[in-house]
Amino acid sequence: MDYQTLHLHEQEFCIRTLTSETEKELAYRFRYRIFCRALRWISPSAPGIDRDQYDDWATLLGVFDESSELRALVHILPPTGPFMLESDFAPLLAPEHSVRKAPDTIELTRFAVDPSAAQIPGLSQKLSLLLYKGLYHWCQRNVVRYAYLVVEKYFFRAIQLAGFPCRRIGPLLQLPPANVESLAGLFDMNFFLTEARTKRPQLHAWLNDVDAQSARCSIASATA
Repeated sequence: MDYQTLHLHEQEFCIRTLTSETEKELAYRFRYRIFCRALRWISPSAPGIDRDQYDDWATLLGVFDESSELRALVHILPPTGPFMLESDFAPLLAPEHSVRKAPDTIELTRFAVDPSAAQIPGLSQKLSLLLYKGLYHWCQRNVVRYAYLVVEKYFFRAIQLAGFPCRRIGPLLQLPPANVESLAGLFDMNFFLTEARTKRPQLHAWLNDVDAQSARCSIASATA
């Protein structure tokens, strides 16, 4: 699908769609460093990159710091191609759940935050929230209501605690090769907005607050 790109600024950070091959290569190496070397969730590869067939049609959204270093990343799959939940992660779906493949639906995988951020108190949480803010605006811009997630169980809990309710749609299973307990969830933007406006007004206000530079970038991308 031909999605609109995103370019937001939040203090010293920039949240944007990765568009160039150079940036995508950076993302694949970033993922490898986290999912292979740090977490050992994937098997080692000779080139030192984490790239698969899904990346051929995926969108990558990242958080960059003021030195243009990638600090957080998420992998977005459109409904026009296969979701990982339909093959690699199919065991995580309840038998009665039929995967929605409509223009207003995406799949999110490979949530990643730079492990070195843990050395600075509060930075990992901040990077995660910035990634969620970027996803919020990206979904709004591209008229996306539903997002499937495949995440480790503790990360699922962290998303809930941060104020982003997701509905679990299958069993908790250990996935090879690392045998990490993971699950599938479904996020409904409309339900979230209803909840946030009444129960988390500060979160709702922060998500919708963008600086002037971000507004200029949004106008430029819309008219390009």
